[in-house]
Amino acid sequence: MRTRMFAGAWLVVALSGAPAWAATQDAEVEGVAAVVKDDVATARDRAIDDAKRKAVEQIAGTQVSSETITENFQLVEDKIYARASGFVKSYQILSEAKEEGVYRVKIKATVDGGAIADNLEQLFKAKPRVIVMIAEQNIGSKGFSYWWGNSGFVSDMNIMQNSLIEEWQPRGYKFIDPSLLADKLSVKGPMQNPGIPDDVAVTISKDADADIVLIGKVLVSDAGQVMDGVKMHSFHAVGTLRILNTDTGEIVAVADDTGVAANIDPNMGGRAAIKALAKKLAPDLERKIMAKWTAEAASAREVDVEISGVKNTKVQKELERVIKDEVRGVESVAVRKKKKDVVYLSVKVRASATDFAHDLENKSFKDFTVEVDDVSRGKVSLKVGK
Repeated sequence: MRTRMFAGAWLVVALSGAPAWAATQDAEVEGVAAVVKDDVATARDRAIDDAKRKAVEQIAGTQVSSETITENFQLVEDKIYARASGFVKSYQILSEAKEEGVYRVKIKATVDGGAIADNLEQLFKAKPRVIVMIAEQNIGSKGFSYWWGNSGFVSDMNIMQNSLIEEWQPRGYKFIDPSLLADKLSVKGPMQNPGIPDDVAVTISKDADADIVLIGKVLVSDAGQVMDGVKMHSFHAVGTLRILNTDTGEIVAVADDTGVAANIDPNMGGRAAIKALAKKLAPDLERKIMAKWTAEAASAREVDVEISGVKNTKVQKELERVIKDEVRGVESVAVRKKKKDVVYLSVKVRASATDFAHDLENKSFKDFTVEVDDVSRGKVSLKVGK
């Protein structure tokens, strides 16, 4: 199976901007469990476990919004709450009693808030795949250098991309290496210019399996001596950038700013100015990207589902029922058309196409199996087997 990753619908909050949480936090909570067949000991253990879970829920709720937890309950349930005891470092029983068929235990729990934060970040860390299409012109260059046109791929003028990689890669972003694409492109028309049109950039980015593309130009100029009698000059890197969602072509963010650096050597000064520009722009661009990305991820999306091997109406109805009733996040299912043994569905789902496909593949069917053949950002191809 060939899978092209897309930001999951579970990504509804960016934790990168969250403060550093204390290693441990205390919570006072009450756990309750039913007493079955007068088995008080078992009820007491279950009440303590319930209290631990509530302590973890309380601490997790201080780190992400209640809306986030509600929206992603099953994910948090499976990955965080199910391991509640592992996050409770110690606890003290404040009171306990059996009353009216239930056992109640109130505890003061010391919870590993840092570990919860780390686990939550892992759950929500999916970030878009990025391709950079920024033309750069340093001091002394005759023109812009850019990898997608006739000027060829110039590795030493790839400064903006390398600087953004340094800023964003540790935060979970994945970058497409342009050198892998340079020889595969048919350079013609608009691609021969540094100012590549949005639609062309989006087409290239889709083929490269990128989720977002950074487009623009960076031009370095010599602003003159820092002060009279000093050989060191001030270099200004002026950048005009825009970020597009390759799935929709929509503009996600724009930026127009200047990076400044001083150096005796013009080439080194220009490079330093571009790096300064990237460092200056990176935080704001990331905030704009994630604000858009998380909003889209939290909303339902249309996924085209193509299922081959559907021999009869019975199989089709069973597929529709399971998708609608048993696959997580599905809001609606509509049949677009049926051609021979292939059914085409339009599914509205609060999940990525990848998550939807994997969830469906793991479901049990009465008389057949379903295997995922291909997944892209907006389409899932399946085939029915015996």
